[in-house]
Parts: sequence; C-alpha cells; structure tokens
Amino acid sequence: MSVRALVVDDEHDELALLATHLRRAGCEVVEAVSAEAALDDDDHLAVDVAFVDLRLPGMDGWALIRRLHERRPGLPVVVTSVLDPEDYPTVEAVLPKPFTGAGVRHALDAAVPGWSDGGTG
Repeated sequence: MSVRALVVDDEHDELALLATHLRRAGCEVVEAVSAEAALDDDDHLAVDVAFVDLRLPGMDGWALIRRLHERRPGLPVVVTSVLDPEDYPTVEAVLPKPFTGAGVRHALDAAVPGWSDGGTG
C-alpha cells in the first residue's frame, strides 16, 4: 500500500527529519510549514495521513486538526509535538518529539493499518 503523507511543521529541521523518515518507510511526502499553507493547497489534502505539529505560528495544530477533519472526515492524524502527550487532542496516533525512525513507523502502523502490507517497514 502506497501512503501519501502530509507533514506540517514550522521548524525546518523537524520537517526535514520527519519527511526523511517517512520517505525511507516508502511514503510519498507533502510538506507544509504552516496550517494555512496546508489548507490553501488542495494537493496537500489529497493524502492518506497527516502528521501535525501542535505549536504552529498563526493557526495552531489543534485548529488545523479540526479543519482537516471538517474537510477530510476520517483522515488519520498523527500529532508530533514537544508538549506533554496528555495535552494532545484525540487522534489516531502520537509521535512525541524527539522521534526516531522506529517511532515514525509505529505511528504509521497505528494511523494507517496495513500501510506496509505486513512487512517490517
């Protein structure tokens, strides 16, 4: 199963690292540096899963997740954040920062079951 993932993070290094881990896992990655940028491009919404940082300038991650679910009901969301996990909204998976490649694959497993077709990812 080919997975197309949206990554929204205003920190360039974090965005690049997460995108690299997702590409290594076999995903196609669409990147956005803000919630507004993610919502302004319909191509960004044609994805199988969204990885969203909660601390974004302008519209924050909580608001972005609500908007994503309004525009794409059922879209799996993975929260990536340095905040305490108890502060995260209810989503399909969480990926606390700092994360590892194994953590990214685990979050994909939780958010998009079957993404690796039973492989080890």
